Amino acid sequence: MDLIFVTRVFWRSLTVVRNPALWKLLMMPVAVAIGVFVLLLATALQPLAGQFETMAPATWLVGIGWTGLAGVFAWVAAWLMLFAISYACAALFSGLVIVSRLVDWLGKSTYPQVRRHGSDRVLQSVWVSVSSTVIYLLGWLMTLPLWLIPGLAFVLPVGWLAWFNARTLAFDALTNYADDAEIRNLRRQYRGSFFVLGAVGALMAHIPILGFFAASLTALMFAVAAMEVLSLARGQRDGAGEVVEGEVIVTGSRLR
Repeated sequence: MDLIFVTRVFWRSLTVVRNPALWKLLMMPVAVAIGVFVLLLATALQPLAGQFETMAPATWLVGIGWTGLAGVFAWVAAWLMLFAISYACAALFSGLVIVSRLVDWLGKSTYPQVRRHGSDRVLQSVWVSVSSTVIYLLGWLMTLPLWLIPGLAFVLPVGWLAWFNARTLAFDALTNYADDAEIRNLRRQYRGSFFVLGAVGALMAHIPILGFFAASLTALMFAVAAMEVLSLARGQRDGAGEVVEGEVIVTGSRLR
C-alpha cells in the first residue's frame, strides 16, 4: 500500500473534477443513485424495516427485553440498506458505462503519453461488476449481526464498500488501456492502494448528500489511479513520451 500514491491520486482527482466538461458524465451516476433511492424509499423502506425486525440481531435484542432498541436498529438498518442498494446501482452503472469514458477523456487530456494497449472487455466487466454487487449485498446482510459489537456498525459497511469499489472499478478503469498481463499484475501490485481509494469512496458514500455523488467521484479517482499506475509501470511521468521500438514519442509538454 502506497499512501503517497493514494494522496497524489486524490488531489489530482480534485483538480480534474473542476473541469465542467466532466460533469455531464459525472451527473449520470448521481441521477441513478437518487432515482433508485427515491424509488426504494417509497416502496421498500417499511417492508425492509419489518424484515429486519425478524432477523438477528433485532431478535436477540427482543429476547433480552430491549424491544425499543430492536425497533430502532431495524429502521436504521433499513435506511442504510437503501443507501447501500442505491450506491451499488450507481457504482454498477459507473463501472459499466462511465469509467471507460472518464479514462478515455483523461488519456486525451491529462495523460497523452499513456498509449492504449487494451480492448473493450464487456462480458468480463459485466461479470466482475454483477458478481461483486451480489457478494457485496450478501456480505452486508450476513455480517449484520456483528453490528452489535462496538465499532463494527461503522467498520463493516465501510469495509464491504471499499472492497466492492476496489474490485469493480480497478478492473473497469484499466481495461481499455492495459493488456491482460498489465491488468493482472497492476491489480495485484496496487491491491492495498486500490482498497484505500475504495475506502475513501466508501466514507464519502456515508456522508449525507455527498453520498449521492460518491459513486461518480470514486469512479473518477479510479480512472486517475489507472492512468497513474500505467504511467508508472511503463516508466513514464506526466508529459513524458513513450519509448516504442527505440523511438521516443513526445506527446506531452516536457520530457523527463
